[in-house]
Amino acid sequence: MSTIVRAGSSAEFLALVPHLLECTPHRSLALVAFADGRSIGALRVDLPDPAVSADVDSVASTVIGMACKISRADAIAAVVYTDRSLTDARDLPHRSLIDAVRSRAHICGLRVTDALVVGADGWDSYVAPADDGPLPLADIEARDDLPAVDGDQLSAVALPEIAQASVETVARLLTDAELLLTRSRAAKRLSGRHRSDAMKLIDVLGDPPAVFEAAVASDSPLDVPQLAAMSFCLQRPALRDVALMQWVGDLATGDATYRAQFAFAEGRAFPADLARPMCGEGARPEPTRLLRALEACRQVAAATPRAERPGPLAACAWLAWAGGRSTHAAAYADQALAIDAEHGLAGIVRTLVGHGRLPEWVFERPAVTSPAGTGSSHGSRAR
Repeated sequence: MSTIVRAGSSAEFLALVPHLLECTPHRSLALVAFADGRSIGALRVDLPDPAVSADVDSVASTVIGMACKISRADAIAAVVYTDRSLTDARDLPHRSLIDAVRSRAHICGLRVTDALVVGADGWDSYVAPADDGPLPLADIEARDDLPAVDGDQLSAVALPEIAQASVETVARLLTDAELLLTRSRAAKRLSGRHRSDAMKLIDVLGDPPAVFEAAVASDSPLDVPQLAAMSFCLQRPALRDVALMQWVGDLATGDATYRAQFAFAEGRAFPADLARPMCGEGARPEPTRLLRALEACRQVAAATPRAERPGPLAACAWLAWAGGRSTHAAAYADQALAIDAEHGLAGIVRTLVGHGRLPEWVFERPAVTSPAGTGSSHGSRAR
């Protein structure tokens, strides 16, 4: 059920924008799309350098292009968030950007309902500037009928805190399991407890889709064995891709993708319907499932030793991109690339974000379907 919150003025609208974006924008251009007078989506991009006209034109083309892809959109409102002062300014900052946005919106048949700016010392309208200078920021403070929005567009990217004891245990489990799997001579020197713990982890890893499904079964934090199992899988591209496709689909999709990976290793073609979501094509994932997967991967990244962290971070980047959070996706990808400059998935996500590419499902709201069908369960699967 949708919640309807009315905004009868520009000030009331500005108070709503952070809730639409799930953050308080900083040095940003925000665009809110409307259909029949109701907001149906919002996007945010970094402000370009106003001195570089090519950047201004490129950003305007990108954001209007995205707005045009939103199903049923017939109007937009634009808001600039800047650190600059509006008082005594000869003109409102970033006017060239707003002019470019309005021009491209007109070309694309989108009505511009408002164009506003929030500065360091007030707010104003590009369409009808206030006669006596900027209006007070107090006009657009958080509304009592809405929950508070904490942090700017990058605040949510910080990895969660994981107890040091848990981090050390995850590292030990991963090392011991690797020793056992590779039949290293060092495995013979493991204590009975360490060997037993590592064997339990290896047993769980016999069914990766079950591991991935348990991670999104609830919003509870992952325990240490789950963190270790997920870290092991997300460090391995083939298993990581199974996880990503399962989280945008369902358990049956994970099973099918897992089997397809084995077949592909034997020289058989990978089914196109299972691969399409990786490129952002197909039905829109269930939002709660996607968010739970992202949070699980954030916990895993925080619990994984830094040298092995690019895999979990790349998974975070892809999941953020899949959810339409390109700013977060770029930040996670950058963290992964800072550790491993050649990391494949992190580089792909960074390129997608750099070109303003988002999954097709971000602009639509179809029912979730599984390309693998339904009916899979842990008890019925054969490995």
